[in-house]
Amino acid sequence: MKNNKVTAVAFIILLVLLAACDQPPRLTELPSAADELCAGTGGTPMVFTSTDGAELGFIAYQQRDKPATTALIYLHGIESHAGWFDCAARMLRDKGYDVFCLDRRGSGINRENRNFTSGHIANFDILIADINAFLQQKSSDYKHIILVGLSWGGKLAYTYNLIHPDDFDGLILITPGLVSKVDVNLPTKLCIFSASLIKPTTGFDLPIATEMFTTTSRYYEWIQNDPLRNHQASAKFLMESNRMDGFIKKNGHRSRASILLFLAGNDEIIDNEAVLTLLQNSPDNNLSLVTYQEQTHSIQFDAPEKMTADMDSWLQQYIARRNNR
Repeated sequence: MKNNKVTAVAFIILLVLLAACDQPPRLTELPSAADELCAGTGGTPMVFTSTDGAELGFIAYQQRDKPATTALIYLHGIESHAGWFDCAARMLRDKGYDVFCLDRRGSGINRENRNFTSGHIANFDILIADINAFLQQKSSDYKHIILVGLSWGGKLAYTYNLIHPDDFDGLILITPGLVSKVDVNLPTKLCIFSASLIKPTTGFDLPIATEMFTTTSRYYEWIQNDPLRNHQASAKFLMESNRMDGFIKKNGHRSRASILLFLAGNDEIIDNEAVLTLLQNSPDNNLSLVTYQEQTHSIQFDAPEKMTADMDSWLQQYIARRNNR
């Protein structure tokens, strides 16, 4: 009887916390022609089927004249989507690579239009399964596959690397969200925990201001007005993101991937020193570091020519070494 009373009191407390933390949704309504919106940016919208039968949209940048031997699979950040990598993807396509930019469930062109809840995932395992399904469908088409993760997508890419280390040939991490400078306060954390137990799809504002992404005015305006940007993440998404942190902390030393790491000197989102320490913790990592001292977080916007040139240089050398083995 006593245990029942304790459970009832705890449940009431959770309900009170959830009511106190209720936030109005800030998710922008998804345009009815979301695929066409992305299609106008230079890539081709396509669809693949994941392991659970769900259809997921992605944006493809493929060679027009001859087949590519190397594919880059891009994973985006927590607020963004495939379109934020469009300029870089087109430049990389021009350098001879096929680039596939995946929109995760609840983001970009994979939201309510495909029966997903914006900013929400039930668990990070399904995201791993989605990537695995895509790679399995593409693996026979290419000699080399490189996983590219930007910001939160870098955390997802690194997690995938720990679970499926043999699915790809190398990792490119661009200002990866492995250790963050930004965080919500303690009361909000309690709200997130409460909501994850009672109403896991409850959205919470993300603690990232637009100016943290870029200081370039035209990109600032573009990001600020982006109709596909996620301003919120669900309680369950945030709890699963935290679970990923624990998984990486426990298993990161097992990574044996070859990694090209990009850091930005003026990054207000990512803790550069902590990220570098984490990646250097694995003795088997073959880590190459490129730092853009004057840049903020989104170097794919502010320095796309330099970034893609550095990527191409590393890829050519790395692939040549693998081919000579």
